[in-house]
Amino acid sequence: MALAVALHLALHSLANAQETESFADVHIHYNWDQLDHITTREIVKRLERANVEFAVATSTPSRLVDELKLEGGDRVIAFFSPYLHEDGRRDWFVDEAVIAAAEEGLKKGRYEGVGEIHFMSGFRPKPNNRVFERLMGLAAEYEVPALVHVDAGSERAIVNICSRHPAVNILFAHAGGNLRPKHVEAMIEKCPRILIELSARDPWRYGRLTDDNGKLLPKWRDIIVRYPHRFVVGTDPVWRVTRTQSWDEIDEGWNYFGRLIQYHRGWLAPLPAHVRRAVARDNAARLFGRL
Repeated sequence: MALAVALHLALHSLANAQETESFADVHIHYNWDQLDHITTREIVKRLERANVEFAVATSTPSRLVDELKLEGGDRVIAFFSPYLHEDGRRDWFVDEAVIAAAEEGLKKGRYEGVGEIHFMSGFRPKPNNRVFERLMGLAAEYEVPALVHVDAGSERAIVNICSRHPAVNILFAHAGGNLRPKHVEAMIEKCPRILIELSARDPWRYGRLTDDNGKLLPKWRDIIVRYPHRFVVGTDPVWRVTRTQSWDEIDEGWNYFGRLIQYHRGWLAPLPAHVRRAVARDNAARLFGRL
């Protein structure tokens, strides 16, 4: 009985300790369909309450991230989104204005990265389109990372991207959603400048990172422990991810922000301390010069 009580107290103490550790959220959004639901001030307050030291933010349309950066200051790392207007995901890859806007923002230091940029197997655009190639060229020129989301059944598409752009640090969003640890390991071995980003890898979306109790599945734990400096984590607080954006509904993703943070802190907590800290903060801090 005494042993059980001691174990419970130890676990409780560990959980409390995790709550006080800084967290780097490498994937948040402030999109047009969230404007009627949450303000920039409230977003920053939620980041503060969750002890998020800094967050990588992107928006649709692109200009909204500037408003969040203005409110959040150094807590917000603004990325340039190629989606210049509300429906920008449909035409960004044929819009030369994207390149001009990206270059202007990067030159003025408004942005510390480019993305999120989405690709889906079998749909337009393809990752070798001219606008994307130019964006990656700008990322290399200004020495900023690119946040890339590729939905595919293997690592081949992202490996092709990193092979064409070996000078760019790539944040691979959501670990691809469809990919397994074996795919991720192949990606790590073939792409030395890629960071595997685990945002939205939760039981309500993809459900392949942890078991029903929120514990890392063995193969995921194995690869994270073996490559502790190649993983980062985030929340991605958008909720209608499986539906086309609609004009008659707001996105209430920020309602789930606290739940997502707790989910990620939960699977991180049992990891060795050096692994947990690397994934939760230090790898992202190193990428953005914040160590």
